[in-house]
Amino acid sequence: MPPVPRGGSAVVATTWAVAGVVHLVIALRADGAGAVLGFALSAVALAGAVALLVDPRPELLVVAAVAGVVGVAAFAVPLILPLLGIGAPAADALDGWRIGGFVVDALTVRLAAFTLRRAGRARA
Repeated sequence: MPPVPRGGSAVVATTWAVAGVVHLVIALRADGAGAVLGFALSAVALAGAVALLVDPRPELLVVAAVAGVVGVAAFAVPLILPLLGIGAPAADALDGWRIGGFVVDALTVRLAAFTLRRAGRARA
């Protein structure tokens, strides 16, 4: 595996940690499956961010990207399914914390992919 640039991994770790805090706030305000998913995403993000700072490895960047995709889906799926006639409309579609989580998760995915690509170019 190619070495991961320290600067890129630090930026990904920072955005991933912010995403973890946002998901923790969302989980504390939610109930049922939303709370479970929020706590899980928060735990993965905060532990992964620390691990990425301690030992920047490409595998951790892939985990950051996958966790970010799950976070983006957690925002988008409850909004899309009612449009297809499945389930009830989301009551809090314009909740600032959920929109913030969506943005930070999407940013984490993009930065992790960029850092992985940069590590691959450094190897070549």
